[in-house]
Amino acid sequence: MCVLSLPGSLLWMWRRRRKKKPQSGSAQSRLNSSCVTSAPLFCSRPLTGSTEIASHSTSCLCASLRLHSGQIPHHVSCDSVCTVLQHCSLRATHKGKPLMEFLFCDFRMSPHTHTAANAIPPHTLTQLARRWLAEDTPNFDPAGVCVGSREVEARLLCKTPNSILAGRPFFTAVFTEVGCTVDWTYQEGADIGPDAVTVTAVVRGPARCLLLGERPALNCLARASGIATRCSQLQAAAAAGGWHGEVAGTRKTTPGFRLVEKYAMLVGGVAMHRQDLSGMVMLKDNHVWASGSISEAVKAARSVCGFSSKIEVECCSAEQGREAAAAGADIVMLDNFKPQVKEASTSCLIFTAYVPHKHTPLSPLQELHAAARSLKTEFPTVLIESSGGIDPENLSLYLSPHVDIISLGCVTQGCPVVDFSLKVQKPE
Repeated sequence: MCVLSLPGSLLWMWRRRRKKKPQSGSAQSRLNSSCVTSAPLFCSRPLTGSTEIASHSTSCLCASLRLHSGQIPHHVSCDSVCTVLQHCSLRATHKGKPLMEFLFCDFRMSPHTHTAANAIPPHTLTQLARRWLAEDTPNFDPAGVCVGSREVEARLLCKTPNSILAGRPFFTAVFTEVGCTVDWTYQEGADIGPDAVTVTAVVRGPARCLLLGERPALNCLARASGIATRCSQLQAAAAAGGWHGEVAGTRKTTPGFRLVEKYAMLVGGVAMHRQDLSGMVMLKDNHVWASGSISEAVKAARSVCGFSSKIEVECCSAEQGREAAAAGADIVMLDNFKPQVKEASTSCLIFTAYVPHKHTPLSPLQELHAAARSLKTEFPTVLIESSGGIDPENLSLYLSPHVDIISLGCVTQGCPVVDFSLKVQKPE
């Protein structure tokens, strides 16, 4: 019963262990030989009833076995996993929770989690790491004389509960550049959990080198994890409202740090939007005013970008949206939407959009939803994006079946960071 509810990789390992002992040189044997194991994790008898597992080794294993898609941290041996399966019952507990639930409940990771890092070219990571290190240490490091080059070990501590881990490639690249190694206990995109302080990685290397890379690496990890955490919260809020569209970030990123912040959006489960001006054409109000009209702006942009690039037009009324869609825009952004009014001869205000009750003004949100519905009905293939003034508190008000994309600048602007620190362990 217990094994059937586990991820496929664990079920495979359990069956394989029952069949035969791994042969020397096999992949499983190499994995086991590369792992450093501590004292026995469990006693020989099965754990039953309300038994509370409190050993340090078990706690480490529990933290390490937050798996996704069958991926197991490299430092956790197959033998250790099988020991868990063979010596636990469904009623065994750890930290007041059923052990099996504690080990295998954390699957709330973005589908992009295991592929986003592969989109970053290795040479780009190296270049970024070297640039950050050069910025922090342009010449001498006098403090390095104090600590020397003896081998040390430091633990990466996360002090912000329920955070999403993001930025592992950048953190690792910095320490690789200074000759250190990093062993992670959490997968990229994992929910670190509710504990006040959580060990998320162990860094090893020469003391002066480790301290040289400490601050640049922590800065990347803290910023990326903060953005991924907010993105995860926004995506969860949109999903809870039953919305079908995509939450997206914006181009409002920190100069020189866009790659890290856009990557963090992916890990958090939010669309990056366009990465730069070359990625997609977006005609904002200034473009339209400078060119004379929406139609002229779209025509000029299409003559340059051709069929391979999409064109998005920022609009502040349903009429502008219709003009943009008719001119060939692929995406209409309803930005900072406010009712458009004009004076009538009777000195009353008449709204240009459909008004259900005569002379009853619509709120900006009502106007936005009415415009989105009208545009989607008239131009069903055009994507409708809503943006401007949207934040985690009012996101639910913008969810509409006629809106395909909701973009928020708060994904990066004013986003809190996750508190990480690196603590060198004292020699015994």
